[in-house]
Amino acid sequence: MNPAFGYLYDDFLSDRRFERDLGVLETELSRRGIQGQVGKLAMFRSAREMIVDMACAGVKNIVFVGNDKTLEKMMWFLPDVDVTIGYLPLAEPSQIGNLLAIPMGLGAVDILAARFIESFDVGKLDDRYFFTEVVVPSTTAALEIEGQYRVTPTRGGAIAIRNLGSISGKSAVSADGQDGWLEAVIQTPTEDGYRLFGSSPIAETHIRLKYGQLISKEPMDVFMDGHAVNGFVFRLSIVPHKLKIITGRRGGLLAEKEKV
Repeated sequence: MNPAFGYLYDDFLSDRRFERDLGVLETELSRRGIQGQVGKLAMFRSAREMIVDMACAGVKNIVFVGNDKTLEKMMWFLPDVDVTIGYLPLAEPSQIGNLLAIPMGLGAVDILAARFIESFDVGKLDDRYFFTEVVVPSTTAALEIEGQYRVTPTRGGAIAIRNLGSISGKSAVSADGQDGWLEAVIQTPTEDGYRLFGSSPIAETHIRLKYGQLISKEPMDVFMDGHAVNGFVFRLSIVPHKLKIITGRRGGLLAEKEKV
């Protein structure tokens, strides 16, 4: 067992249909010499406590096994824990895996074993971190850009503020995640009609920003890494190079090879 690695399994993996995949995965991790302590995420135990305990015990690389939702529900606190993050996607959705060039299943072990690390920015919505994006669907809310001006979508359009990629669907704007900027995307339906973040025609305006605010006269639903929050005003900001992740991209400017 490698003390530098710890693994957190999402609770949905307890389903018997994942038993074989987990067995194959664990065998390959052992063969590569990177099998480590295993914890299982569950409602009755604090995930944050488990992760902090692993870090305090000397675990340098905490690997999440599950799907994108496994990562997303940790992101509000994860950048404050001094560890490197790994990801082994075993089920859909796996769009974050695609953005990080991590394949589903056994192929992800190759990425983990190579230990090629990149540093990523994280966004903040008020005091909570987000990794991918914040989305305000079908809204008349305004986005204030660095205290200088405000933009508002027309005819019930949408606002997305992206740190990494474009999770919501097809878009002309896919954020870098390492450039120290957020990408604000104002989506407005065209005259031909629309479907929010779908394949129907939409017009996009995009603006780069380091900080701003979402402001609404009525309570608005905001989806941060897929999780809903509600309110009138939300502060936005970017924290550069806050999160270290093992990726398969091999092209990051802030990458390094870890030795364990």
